[in-house]
Amino acid sequence: MTEHELTPPAARTGGWQAISEAASTGDFILQVCESCESVQYPPRELCGNCLKDELEWKQVSNKGRLISNTVLHASTNAFFRAYGPRQIALVKLDSGAVLFAHMAHNKAQPGDNIYLLNRLDLSGEGVFIAIIEGSDEKTQLDEFKILLLQNN
Repeated sequence: MTEHELTPPAARTGGWQAISEAASTGDFILQVCESCESVQYPPRELCGNCLKDELEWKQVSNKGRLISNTVLHASTNAFFRAYGPRQIALVKLDSGAVLFAHMAHNKAQPGDNIYLLNRLDLSGEGVFIAIIEGSDEKTQLDEFKILLLQNN
């Protein structure tokens, strides 16, 4: 198999489209409720806090703390089987939202300060990557060269 012969899964919900569009410019956006200002993730139609439908996509802080991380050794998807194992992280943003992200640094510990990048993967979809604050971003992104479009 040659490098980039397979691509990551492209099937995402319609709510993910704004995240992918923002990834093309490296912006980090999530839905924010106009009524209660709660940051939402995953994308949804109603605010998880106040149940109003006043959600707007906005630039939010990409900083947070690592809750946990694990290594996935198996997958039903051909891409992740071929290029595994992959480390994933559960991150709580300073805004309160909790989300999953890919993570390169295998020495990360719960409580570490993390920031997230929103980048395009090889399928053209946005993907979150967790970087340990104070580490070399380029080195960590190099770990994802098989996953990300080269212009990231």
